[in-house]
Amino acid sequence: MARVREGSSRTVGDRPAKGNPEARITVRCPNRNCNIVYRVRARHAGRRARCAECGTRTLIPMPRTSVVENTPAPQRRLNAKPTVKNGVHPAQKRREVRIGAIGRGHAGKTAIFQVLGESLVGDFLPSGLHLDAGDPREVARMIKEADAAQRLMRQCGLPPTLRVSQSRYCIFEGDKPRILCRMREVIGQVLTHTMPESEPELQARYTDYIKSLVNASVLWVVLPCPPAYPKDRDRRRYANDLRITMAYLREALRLRTTKDPIAVALVLSKTDAMFATAQEAREALTDDVLTCAVGPLVHLIEQTNRVSDAAIIPTSAYGFGKAVLHPDAKERHEAPGSGEEPFGDEPIWLLKEGESPAPFNLDTLFLWSLLLGLMNKNGPVSDPKVDTLCRMLRDDLEAGEPWLVPIKGGVALAVA
Repeated sequence: MARVREGSSRTVGDRPAKGNPEARITVRCPNRNCNIVYRVRARHAGRRARCAECGTRTLIPMPRTSVVENTPAPQRRLNAKPTVKNGVHPAQKRREVRIGAIGRGHAGKTAIFQVLGESLVGDFLPSGLHLDAGDPREVARMIKEADAAQRLMRQCGLPPTLRVSQSRYCIFEGDKPRILCRMREVIGQVLTHTMPESEPELQARYTDYIKSLVNASVLWVVLPCPPAYPKDRDRRRYANDLRITMAYLREALRLRTTKDPIAVALVLSKTDAMFATAQEAREALTDDVLTCAVGPLVHLIEQTNRVSDAAIIPTSAYGFGKAVLHPDAKERHEAPGSGEEPFGDEPIWLLKEGESPAPFNLDTLFLWSLLLGLMNKNGPVSDPKVDTLCRMLRDDLEAGEPWLVPIKGGVALAVA
């Protein structure tokens, strides 16, 4: 049976007027291993709180209409119908999650974006929510692009992104759109080829790229999984990876002006290139090993108050046992640069002939991003519908046997 605990003790000025006792709201800790029930004052509706027992963060829901009538006048004004500005309802903005990515060319970002259709997109989640493009014409385009991408994966590998593109996905409940997700694929070459003296075109791309990172709800910092027995060249490349991605993450956080906090996923890509099976990867990449591997990024995240939540999430776009080294290519198709550059001589992995991608742990990455992005966008006045969607997404995340290592904040999941 759930334990019941009263809210915080009364402070000066909290005493309700005589004859008008303040209503209370029942709040249950979302951590299933804790499950404490609190009774809190209605004036705290819409605020974020942490469970005093286990520390799990949750949103205090808005009271029902009958309760609102019992709350003080200032709270009723907060619950008034919001004003529509520029044709956009505030509730719509709270249900939009923007995902940006940081990672140099060949880090694996493009493959992750391309194979989402083999993971969650187009499928029903355990909660009954459905993820797909909002426009049927977009669905047709995505199917065509996924087919072309698979042919390139088998023949020569995906070319680097040379043009910024944006994908829009929608979470539906039945025929009703509930959450809009915007994912911006970036030009990874901006990170490694833009310097203070670069030509104006590259400088303009850099400015546009930073702006997209500053306005994101969730950032994916993508790094190729480091090899278990690295050579000197591997160590240097990985050290350069950490340094360049940390510089861009730091700049995105420094220039951030919105009051909404941001969530950061440290994404290790290409785990299938280093391990034969998912079990072998899990056994080798313990929590301590993963935390140590991305130590500088972890330190930066812990030192800033702009990041609410962060986690390390190992992934694979192709799937274990489906990748093979390119037999003779020294350079990726259409890739600028040469093998003499700091990142230019990285091996090229192809999808085995006759195989289709079976992405690993991308459902964890995507659902975690939607959940944290939505929680951070909910604002000071909570939307009960958004709170319900967050709980559904959390249940979907639990159901998928997620592999992630929380390093800041963290949503309590009822999984081993």
